[in-house]
Amino acid sequence: MSRILTVMLALVLSLSLFSSCSAKAFQNNRIDVPEMARLVVDSLQDISVAESLFNLIPDEQKDGLTYSEYYEYISILQKMIPSAARITYFDIVEGNERENLFLNMAGSDSTLFEELMTSCIPVRVTASRQRISEIPIYFYLQTQKDGTVYLSREWIYSCRDLYSFSQHYFEAYSMENLYDVKSLLSYTGVSEDLLSSDEVLTEKAKEMIRFYSTNVNSKVSEYELVSIDASGLVYLQPKVLDTKLHTNARRVRFYSSVENVISVDDSITSELKTADLYLYYGGHRTIRIGETATLSQLESLFGDPISVSCGPVLESKRDSEGNLNEYRNIFVRYSGFAITVYGIYMNTEEWEGSYVRFRIWDSDDAGIGLMLRSDNTSWDILERYPFADKTDYSIAVTIDGEEYVLSFDLADEGEQGRAIQEIRLTWKR
Repeated sequence: MSRILTVMLALVLSLSLFSSCSAKAFQNNRIDVPEMARLVVDSLQDISVAESLFNLIPDEQKDGLTYSEYYEYISILQKMIPSAARITYFDIVEGNERENLFLNMAGSDSTLFEELMTSCIPVRVTASRQRISEIPIYFYLQTQKDGTVYLSREWIYSCRDLYSFSQHYFEAYSMENLYDVKSLLSYTGVSEDLLSSDEVLTEKAKEMIRFYSTNVNSKVSEYELVSIDASGLVYLQPKVLDTKLHTNARRVRFYSSVENVISVDDSITSELKTADLYLYYGGHRTIRIGETATLSQLESLFGDPISVSCGPVLESKRDSEGNLNEYRNIFVRYSGFAITVYGIYMNTEEWEGSYVRFRIWDSDDAGIGLMLRSDNTSWDILERYPFADKTDYSIAVTIDGEEYVLSFDLADEGEQGRAIQEIRLTWKR
């Protein structure tokens, strides 16, 4: 009896050792690129089986990744798949398509993931429904120096951080939290000199909140995650109203900057206000760009000009009576500002036309609108037009097919903003 028991114990021990060795042997049996891609794709298709699929990946190809981290990463990648869609197939990307993907990643400002990027294997996923952006879905596997495919923990951490930051960013706007939005502006490319002006930051934050509450007609849950990799991610906001109240799609990009800090490309532009189409003098509204001009009107408003001159003939055309008229720019100069008229010039006392440009460079009396004067700085401009810095301090509007542009020449630097050297309001005929 004891002999039988001894044999049975030996057999159990042998089977246990065989089972342990077999599991260990499986864990050391590396999987190839298609198999790794399949495990990720199957996890994307059904996250409820992600844990069992994750356990099939050998430890040496997980880079220390835990299941909870893998689950979180898969959950993020799933955001790229259209609602109610199923994955139909996947491909390992090669050739020109692969090179273009690498070039897009190389365009990132960060060099932190440069080595990882060059070792990436892109996988294209096709779903049963097309995305709004119509851009294919991609995720990336990494390869070790010996060619072994693996899931980089560093890569996945970066994707997770980018996604988490983007959710916090959009939440600040959906909650219309002025304090949070102001704190986030430093990530949007605002220059260092502007960060010291609370007034400018407040106006920028207010304008961003107004834009998100008024123009962005898509909920955060409706934003499409177009792409994500360690260097950056891109969202598509499907329904955004432009200045003409047309609905368009708009992209917002989050990326790793040179300093390895997340930055946001989410700029909006400022449109020229109709109140600033007027030349003000002594605090009073006078003439409007594009209006009919006469010397008598200017003299009654500003006094006698310092000089009146004209440029070369720019256009010749006949009037209703068949007379040939020559059109040119007529320059009327005052102290510290000048007015350009496009029209017919006979002499300094006899001419007619339309106002096409106001220039102000050094005047205590003249200004554009009530708020913009030559003794202002860039900070004053940004309080009026919070995103003028995004368009090199050139603000435009189109009215009835006519374009008007307000632009500024600024000093290179200044402690309280860059000094205005010249203001120009132009009618782009």
